[in-house]
Amino acid sequence: MNNNPYFILKIKYENSKKAKVIYNSILNEHKDSQIKSNSIMKLNSNTIYIKSEAKELSILKASFYSYIRWIEVAEKIFNLCN
Repeated sequence: MNNNPYFILKIKYENSKKAKVIYNSILNEHKDSQIKSNSIMKLNSNTIYIKSEAKELSILKASFYSYIRWIEVAEKIFNLCN
């Protein structure tokens, strides 16, 4: 086990439909953002789990903010459409 800094996000939605839409909305960004950080994203029913680690704290911080922005945009679009 390494000593790299990491974060874990657990985002629980009111239903599995919304969780799946948000998950699929950010999936491509997640796949394309693996340059300097390693991240794992999973969907389990109505909960999205994200774990990310990086060698440097500044890279990890950028990764965290990226996920938060992507999720926020996806949630706003979901809410507008429903």
